[in-house]
Amino acid sequence: MLTLTALVASALLALPQNGGKSAPPVPVQPAAPAKEKVAPLTIGDAAPALQYDEWIKGDKVTDIEKGKVHVIEFWATWCGPCIAAMPHLSELQKNHPDVIMVSCAASENGKEEAAKIEKVKKFVDGKGDGMAYRVAYIGDRAKMSKPWMQAAGQNGIPCAFIVDKDSKVAWIGHPMQLDAPLDQIVAGKWDMTAAKKKFEDSRAAAELQMAISSAMRTAKTTGNYAPAYEMLKASVARIPNPALKLELVRILSGPMEQYEEAWKYAAELVASHSDDAAMMNELAWMIADPLGEVKKPNLDIALKAAEASCAASKNENGASIDTLARVVFRKGDIARAIELQKQALDKTSEGAMKQAMQKTLAEYERAVKKA
Repeated sequence: MLTLTALVASALLALPQNGGKSAPPVPVQPAAPAKEKVAPLTIGDAAPALQYDEWIKGDKVTDIEKGKVHVIEFWATWCGPCIAAMPHLSELQKNHPDVIMVSCAASENGKEEAAKIEKVKKFVDGKGDGMAYRVAYIGDRAKMSKPWMQAAGQNGIPCAFIVDKDSKVAWIGHPMQLDAPLDQIVAGKWDMTAAKKKFEDSRAAAELQMAISSAMRTAKTTGNYAPAYEMLKASVARIPNPALKLELVRILSGPMEQYEEAWKYAAELVASHSDDAAMMNELAWMIADPLGEVKKPNLDIALKAAEASCAASKNENGASIDTLARVVFRKGDIARAIELQKQALDKTSEGAMKQAMQKTLAEYERAVKKA
């Protein structure tokens, strides 16, 4: 099941998740202590200086050149999603030869600068044409990580910045999402005002996500969910976001045992997001999971959510059908649960999930014998 972080990140920030076109960014060490003030960087601001400790590959660039579009990307040799994005970046550089693309290795692990530089050089040499763009090494976080990444509130790599011909930051995001904004910026058709609003809304959502996640961690430690509940409820009132509402259902129906309010939010989710297969499956499983925290499940709502998930996925998703089977089993229709579980197995590839489903089928078949 999805965690709060994944739910809020995907719903509020619209970042790519596993199973999509790109892997989500991985966290990096902060460029400076959290208490240190850094001038914020947002869309429309003048781009910070381009600084490096060692130029690794390609024609050397000394700074942001006015009249040229730049892509400044941050990566590390240890970062799987960064490596996965390299072919895409190479293709973009090929398609936009006039764009100055610089990939900054600014998050290498280790204490010896010489060893880190050699590691990056060896990695880049090994990639060859797999990194068909400029590469620089930056060990001093004050040169690039602080004025670019930290200032823009970016805590994960890979991360890319597009700088327009006026040397202003025009876009910030995952390099796998560069295509459309880069095309528009190169063509001079970019809506900077709209881009700024979207970015700042995303940054506010990220801050909200972090605050809620912190409140939830504290609640799990102390057992007091009231502060997290109040924060979620206030957030839902301001941002009618289904991920936040789903988390409210989770804590109200679980540790807080406030079932009436929980099922009110759950019913609202079913009514408003029945076409969201993943969310409906999450809601149904949260309620019906026999090993979950819900002591008094509302199986009628779980059934509606599970049926909506199957309908939204056109009965082609084994996980959704498996959840529906569990709800039906808990409602006492063992024969239908067995039928559904067999359908779930037919729609699921070999692997750990299918093995777990087979054990569930055996559980249902044993229940028939006992009846």
